[in-house]
Amino acid sequence: MHERIGTGERMFSTIIVVGSVNMDLVVRTKRMPKEGESLIGSGFTMVPGGKGANQAVAAARLGGTTHFVGRVGNDMFGTRLREGLSSCGVTTEHLLVDDGPSGIAVIILNESGQNSIVVAPGANATCRPDDLRPVAALFGMADFLLLQLEIPLKTIEAALDMAHAAGLRSVLDAGPAQEVSMDLLRKADIVSPNETEASALTGIEVNNLTTARKAAKKLLDGGVETVVIKLGQQGALVVTPDLEEHVSSFPVDAVDTTAAGDAFTGALAVALADGTDLVDAVRFANAAGALAVTCLGAQPSMPTRESVEQFIAERVGS
Repeated sequence: MHERIGTGERMFSTIIVVGSVNMDLVVRTKRMPKEGESLIGSGFTMVPGGKGANQAVAAARLGGTTHFVGRVGNDMFGTRLREGLSSCGVTTEHLLVDDGPSGIAVIILNESGQNSIVVAPGANATCRPDDLRPVAALFGMADFLLLQLEIPLKTIEAALDMAHAAGLRSVLDAGPAQEVSMDLLRKADIVSPNETEASALTGIEVNNLTTARKAAKKLLDGGVETVVIKLGQQGALVVTPDLEEHVSSFPVDAVDTTAAGDAFTGALAVALADGTDLVDAVRFANAAGALAVTCLGAQPSMPTRESVEQFIAERVGS
C-alpha cells in the first residue's frame, strides 16, 4: 500500500506518467482533404500536446500529484512544452532534454470537431529504459503509473516491470494504434484502447459494442487483467474476468476531439487512486472526456475536478 498525501478529508493521489510530449500544430478546415487534394484552412494554432503530457495535465487538474518522465528536444518547442507542463502543476524534474528536435503532431481538425493526426516523434523516440533509473524510488511511493504507445516499447516494458516490482498499479493507454505483443500487454493492470487501437491489438474490427466485447474477450484470453475500451459517443466498455459493464457517455456538442481519450485516461487513474470502484471511475472518466471535447486544443481542454464533479451532478444528480 502506497502512502497518500492528504489535508483533512481530501486525499491526493500520486501519479507517474511515462510518455510523450509534443507541440501540436493544429489546422482547422471545413472537411478532411482527399488524397492528393490541397485545401485552404480557416485557422492555425500551436498547442502543447502529446498523449503522455496530456494525461499528466489531466491528472494534475483533477487533483493528482503528477510527475512526468520523458524527453523534449533542445529547441524552442522543448522550452515551451516544459513551461506548459509546469504551469499546469506537473512536476518536470524528470523531463530530460535531447540534442535533437522535440516531438510534434500535425492535426487537421474539421468543423464537426473530428481530427486526423500525423506525429513526428522527435525526442520522444529517444526515451530509454535508463531514463527510468532516477525515478525508481518514486515508483515505490506513487499510486498509479500511466503509459501510452508514443515512446519506444522497450521503455514502456521497463516501466511496467518496475511498477510490478514496486507494487504500483498501471494503466496502458494503447494509442496510437499499433500491434503490441500480448507479453507486454499483460504486464499492465489495465489496458485501455479506443476502437481503432483495439482493432490493431486484436485483429478484430471494432466498430460497435458487440465487436468491442469480442476484442475485450480476446485480450482477457491472452492474459490481460482488465480491459477498458473507449467507444467515443457510445461511452466505454469495462471487462474483467468477473465483470462486463457498458458505461454510457455524456452527450455534448464536440468542438475538438483531439485529447478526449487522454482526459479519460488521466481521470480514470485519479479516480481509481482515490479509491473509486472501477465502473464509477470509468463514469468519472467519461465525464472528463466529454468536457474535454467542448474546448479547442489538447492540454487547454483538460478539465478541473470541480468542473467534472459539477458536470456529473448536473447530468445524473449528486
